[in-house]
Amino acid sequence: MNKFKILSLDGGGIRGYLSAKILANIEKLLNEANSENINIGQRFDLIVGTSTGGIIACALAIGKSAQYVLELYENLIPKVFKPVSKGIFAPKYDNNILKEELTKVLEDKTLKDVITHLCITSVDVENASPRFHKSGYFDRNSTRLDEKLVDIALATSAAPTYFPLVKTKHSTNLTDGGIVANNPSLVGLIDAMQITNNLENIVLVSIGTGEQPCMPYKVEKLQKAGKIKWILEIKNYLIPDGSPLIELLLESQSKLAHFQTKFLLGDRYLRINPKIMSSIELDEVSKLESLRNVADISKQELEKIKTLLGGQK
Repeated sequence: MNKFKILSLDGGGIRGYLSAKILANIEKLLNEANSENINIGQRFDLIVGTSTGGIIACALAIGKSAQYVLELYENLIPKVFKPVSKGIFAPKYDNNILKEELTKVLEDKTLKDVITHLCITSVDVENASPRFHKSGYFDRNSTRLDEKLVDIALATSAAPTYFPLVKTKHSTNLTDGGIVANNPSLVGLIDAMQITNNLENIVLVSIGTGEQPCMPYKVEKLQKAGKIKWILEIKNYLIPDGSPLIELLLESQSKLAHFQTKFLLGDRYLRINPKIMSSIELDEVSKLESLRNVADISKQELEKIKTLLGGQK
């Protein structure tokens, strides 16, 4: 029986650059090993992504190469993360530049146009419910296939305090999918189980955005913290330095999903999430360079990937 192959991509703000570089390395190594020219997305049956991982997932699902996405991120990140406010009384960033840049890539494509099935996470703020944007792998998804990928990408990456809420064709007031599934492995796995009815037939490759040596906030400041300190860590007078609560939500959910997915799939699961040298906030562009040299794929990881992706789709 053919394997059902899932690629899962974490959220993590600018650390999505690391995910893109890892994917580009995997893509290159697999093509060299097999004398092929296959974009990484086409080696999977389903790509599931959250936040920055959701942006990458959308691009891969329409056939863009991982190398293309890596180059996109190198150009995109410095443009997008230019503050328009301090992030206290209004979102720190405007999403107009992000929308403009993503439109160049995703154009007017919708969920109908993907060539690899896609599932992107977001959260409906009005009723605190997960909102998953799925291509047509279930009949029940058919009424929403006209949602534009650009809008979906903006919604999944609309981190609270960083970007404004987003409206898509069928939903309003959407925020970052990382609130519910920063590591969307389980989201993809549950859908795959419904498609295949056979857990033993599913394999999953999960790409993280880097294992931080410590969290990018000072724990001692939170020991008796109130609302302000939990929501915003103030560096200097009225200059926020990230959000401890958001960082904690995203990181703890990612780790939980990893442990649960590993328990369910065992050897049919691989997570690549390199250790990084220093903590990096979601928008800490100045530390982007530190991610460039930690995306190498080990021989053991490559062999595991070959094993998981071997055989026909």
